[in-house]
Amino acid sequence: MSHILTVGIATLDIINVVEHYPQEDEEMRATEQRIARGGNAANTATVLAQLGHRVDFAGVIADEPDGHRIEADLANHGVSTRYCRRVEGGKSPTSYICLNARNGSRTIVHYRDLPELDYAHFAEIPFEACDWLHFEGRNPAETGRMLKSARKRLADQPVSLEIEKHREGIEALLPDADVLLFSRAFVRGAGFETAADFFAAWHDKAPQAIWVCSWGEDGAYAQDRAGNRFHSPAFPPPQVIDTIGAGDTFNAGLIAALAAGRTLEAALTAACRLAGHKVGQHGFTGLDINQLEA
Repeated sequence: MSHILTVGIATLDIINVVEHYPQEDEEMRATEQRIARGGNAANTATVLAQLGHRVDFAGVIADEPDGHRIEADLANHGVSTRYCRRVEGGKSPTSYICLNARNGSRTIVHYRDLPELDYAHFAEIPFEACDWLHFEGRNPAETGRMLKSARKRLADQPVSLEIEKHREGIEALLPDADVLLFSRAFVRGAGFETAADFFAAWHDKAPQAIWVCSWGEDGAYAQDRAGNRFHSPAFPPPQVIDTIGAGDTFNAGLIAALAAGRTLEAALTAACRLAGHKVGQHGFTGLDINQLEA
């Protein structure tokens, strides 16, 4: 299996399960509450570790009880935090999530009082020893410096970049990644209603890369460097229970499949299968390599 470094954010998620999405000024009782560790890059790291990979997570962790809880959860899932920056006096990023029991949708209010990981810290990580680097598309200025440093110091190890939402300057990051992972929300926010139209309009921004768009209930789409396009349907479970982290799970499945030498088409299908298993359960525990197949 591969040695993978993920770079991004780890959060504390406070999840309230409700019978329906609340209206403004409505008072309602949650049917269930749980507290979990979240964050895109951290979620992807925990899934990759369960798929059998050796995984390091690099991010900022607050030196306070919630930060300790986040770090302990990553360790319990087999993810190393040795390359994290630890900050005194900050508060762990916290996501307050309203999970609709009717359809699995989630609405998130996020609070953070912690700096992003900076280039100076990243530059001290001996990431040349890794087989794959995965970045969350945050803080474009600092992430851009990290990507360019990776391009200079790596031999031929792949670099993937998740683009979940629009951030000022995010497009400048695209030329330094080998695999680009876009959310449907980003594509629609850029003015496109289909992945095909998005690929056609944007591909010249990073022709060196594989382009991938996850598309919820419609599965996922991809385009390789030669312009060949692929689609995988979704693989929904009998009941949608929890969509939190489905995209992060998809990303992990795709990275794992590509790292194992699968074709882009096969990797796309494997990632959709794994994401389907994820939305049929709470959290990430129990996802494994066999679920990439069925």
